[in-house]
Amino acid sequence: MTPPGLQRRWCVILVFIICVFPGLAFANETPVTFQSRNGDILQAIYAPPRSGAPAPAVLIMHGCGGLFTKSGKIKSRERAWLALFQAEGWAVLMPDSFGSRGARGSQCKVKKRVANEDDLRPLDAAGALKFLSTRPEIDQTRIVIAGWSNGAMTTLYTVREGSPAAPEPGMQDFRAALMFYPGCSTINKAYSDYRSRIPALIQHGAADDWTLAAPCVDLVKAANRRGSALMEIDSYEGAYHGFDHPTSRVHQVETRSSSTASGLRTVHVGGDPHVREKAIARTIGWLRQQLSQ
Repeated sequence: MTPPGLQRRWCVILVFIICVFPGLAFANETPVTFQSRNGDILQAIYAPPRSGAPAPAVLIMHGCGGLFTKSGKIKSRERAWLALFQAEGWAVLMPDSFGSRGARGSQCKVKKRVANEDDLRPLDAAGALKFLSTRPEIDQTRIVIAGWSNGAMTTLYTVREGSPAAPEPGMQDFRAALMFYPGCSTINKAYSDYRSRIPALIQHGAADDWTLAAPCVDLVKAANRRGSALMEIDSYEGAYHGFDHPTSRVHQVETRSSSTASGLRTVHVGGDPHVREKAIARTIGWLRQQLSQ
């Protein structure tokens, strides 16, 4: 067995190679379309598994910044995670919730988005699950949903007991849910009885001043007391929003806010190499465990 320290270092080296030489790892990316449960046709990037046998799949739900850069390339955070999941032999599907509906660029400062975490985006996830479940190369019993920021909030709504995004009768549910730095305050207020249908792991930065970690800690504790499928949360000391970004360093950005006169507020975002290394090891280890059960 590879020592954990060596395994983590190899993961970081892999991410560096991917970001500097993206063409080396992504020859099998394929543009696809599928139908959201609300009827909208979504554009997505699909990377099939590398083996012939039915394999696990990871659904990646992007954040409010969208899936693509201004030049039309997959953003480096999503690209890095795609490669890490592909290295495990897993397929990856990345829907574009915003661009598919005509919105271009970041939606982080947009007051009225074309799709939100509590309305259309969970239905996008439901459509993605159906798309993956019908593909012969995918093991429909081992499909994971993973989300970052707004995509993580989307994931929280998607896997909630009683969600309109729950699987259709006769269809397998997601095996597990992985979330990075979601905002949990709104869902705490909206659903005082929140429970997840499936095992879930939240990873958060303790210093996050965009989506605070404390409400997510409260959500996890309360959900587990109510008999939820096991929810876990890891909080990384000193880490800000986007701590797993492979190239960005901590800087300030403006995002929308309902509590300021301008409708905007300034927050910190950016990667932390040490925390990212921990998060990669935790993520891959946790997913391996979930997919082997």
